[in-house]
Amino acid sequence: MNHFKQKSKNLEKLRGIFFQTGLIIAGGLTLVAFEWTTPINEIVIPDPPSTVDPPIEYPPITFQDDPIKPKVKMIQAPVVNPDIIDIVDDNVAEPDDKNDPFDVPEFNPDDFPPEPDPVEPPEVFTIVEKMPGFVGGEKARLKFLYDNLKYPSIDKSGGIQGTVYLNFVVNKKGEIKKVKILRGVSPTIDKEAIRVVKAMPNWEPGKQRGKPVNVSYNFRIKFQLR
Repeated sequence: MNHFKQKSKNLEKLRGIFFQTGLIIAGGLTLVAFEWTTPINEIVIPDPPSTVDPPIEYPPITFQDDPIKPKVKMIQAPVVNPDIIDIVDDNVAEPDDKNDPFDVPEFNPDDFPPEPDPVEPPEVFTIVEKMPGFVGGEKARLKFLYDNLKYPSIDKSGGIQGTVYLNFVVNKKGEIKKVKILRGVSPTIDKEAIRVVKAMPNWEPGKQRGKPVNVSYNFRIKFQLR
């Protein structure tokens, strides 16, 4: 125990020396740190371009001589003799008035006759108080068809038969107009049916309020082989 106590006393004596030595080392490191320098990269900034305009060169000023005026030769006007009198012919042909663009002929109403009134299509009725009919009645109509109708041979030999439905207009005079097929059987049978209808005598016209009128009428003819 005495050995350790002796050693600690020696260290206690050297405590001041150690403290001073530490201060010296710290101060030296501080000086070295301040004296230490790092390389500096210098950046050279070019001078800005000159904004001063170049000097303007003015052309030399010269003086021009006065222009030379051309000489004008005076021309003397002819002298008119007042004793001489010109005779002018007054018989000048007058201009033709027919060629005058401002000459407008007088308006004559006879040159513009009134236009005729447009012709309205006749009115055609479908149903009237008294429908048109074949003169003599239904028996006379069947007899006319039996006597005048001809069965087409090509359809007869081919066994073609059927009913043809037609439409026509019975006008105010009882005439049959505008015959057309509504439903046919064959081209030859339809043609024969139209022929027979057009060959009919005038019918009794239809009447509306006691007056004859145009009436659209449906009609049929039966073609049948026996």
